[in-house]
Amino acid sequence: MVRSGSRTTSGVTLIELLVVLSILSSLLAMSVTVFRSFGDAQTLEITASRVSTTVRAARNWSISSGMPSRVLVDCELQKVTAFGFQLVAAWDFEDFEGLSDEQFLDRGTVTVGAYRQRAELVGQVKSCPGSIGKGALFVDDGAAFRARNLPSYQGSNGVSVEAWVNFWKPPWQARDGIEPDGGISDPRREMRLAVLGIPHAFELGLLGDGAVYMEIGDSERAIEGEYIRVQTEGAIVIPDRWVHLRATFDGTQIVLEVDGVEHEWVPERYELIAKAQWPPLPSAVPHSDSELWISHPDRFFLGAIDQIVLRVATSPAVVELPVGIELLGPSTLIHLDSRGALDPLHHNLPVVIHIAEVGDFSEAEIADGTAVAGEGFRERMERERRERQHRDESIEQAFGDPIADLMNHLESWNSEPSELQEGEDLPVQIPLAPGIHFGLGDVDGTTVLRLHNVVIDLTGAIRG
Repeated sequence: MVRSGSRTTSGVTLIELLVVLSILSSLLAMSVTVFRSFGDAQTLEITASRVSTTVRAARNWSISSGMPSRVLVDCELQKVTAFGFQLVAAWDFEDFEGLSDEQFLDRGTVTVGAYRQRAELVGQVKSCPGSIGKGALFVDDGAAFRARNLPSYQGSNGVSVEAWVNFWKPPWQARDGIEPDGGISDPRREMRLAVLGIPHAFELGLLGDGAVYMEIGDSERAIEGEYIRVQTEGAIVIPDRWVHLRATFDGTQIVLEVDGVEHEWVPERYELIAKAQWPPLPSAVPHSDSELWISHPDRFFLGAIDQIVLRVATSPAVVELPVGIELLGPSTLIHLDSRGALDPLHHNLPVVIHIAEVGDFSEAEIADGTAVAGEGFRERMERERRERQHRDESIEQAFGDPIADLMNHLESWNSEPSELQEGEDLPVQIPLAPGIHFGLGDVDGTTVLRLHNVVIDLTGAIRG
């Protein structure tokens, strides 16, 4: 038996396949163009978000570390940079809780810091009442705590040291030419009493008369300009009471504070030399492989120490603006205090960062997909305006314009000398409100398509 039937075979030819592939390629190319245009239109918002994040990082550094931070809005280099400090070590000696006052600690006793850093006792130290809880009283030659140097302590961009100290001031022996209350002729100023430091990198301490000093760098590199020791003039630390010290170096300046009050300083041996001839500050805190010391065997502290805190400057957070986005206005240095608010010593009004999308309006139409074939709407309106203006000028030149002359006379009748002269344009007022603004036009010779304001108010809140 023979079965007859037909078998249908389905498929595509090479030409059909090529047609389908060409259509898919065209659609893919169109989608890439659309998404690229969408991304270009979002450049301003993305940049403003990055600037806000940078300012917020500086504010977070201030709140978390209790240290001031700064934000540099550089309109010349078109970038925003945030500077701050972060906590890397702290010791409060609360592991001495349970020991009686004036009890000697065993040699080799270890005190554990905030991040479990271990500091080992060298010499004789007693437990004592601290500024809060327990403290350490250094009683003989060589009394100190030694801690292993960690990579986190190497803050080349800057360092901040603070501690509570109860200073025992050596008695003054009356001699001719010696000032009883401290001064450049007091021999006690030759005594250096270290509080915290890493040799050849940095050190905070007191002089024997109660002055505060900070040392940055290696003394053997003083000729290279990478070392300085600064100190306050006169006795500013009151003995036999707890006093808070803080010394900060951020690469540009040194600040010495006692109980929250900043004090003037002079470089060592430059008390009688004009400020213009002082040596420059080091460019950075040099690297040192030495151990970290609380007090120091060669410069042991006279008295008690408590609540030691070490902070190093963070790596700056930098935002560089892309092509087509610019910062408007003058360069500004924003100061944030230890609470993350604007420092009232430097700011009495909110700070506004103006981020502008600049360029040609036709470029904006292309970027957001609103361009049309041939002459665009803006081009046509501009062309008609120029033609109408040219026609009116021709008529006025030929026959004059009495109405315009009368209006000009009335406008100038009560005008003040300080008002704009004929032909001058009113200056464009830049908005101060947070968020996006449109229609600014020409600002200081720059065509602003859109403007995004980031506002930092007096409390440090960031809007926009």
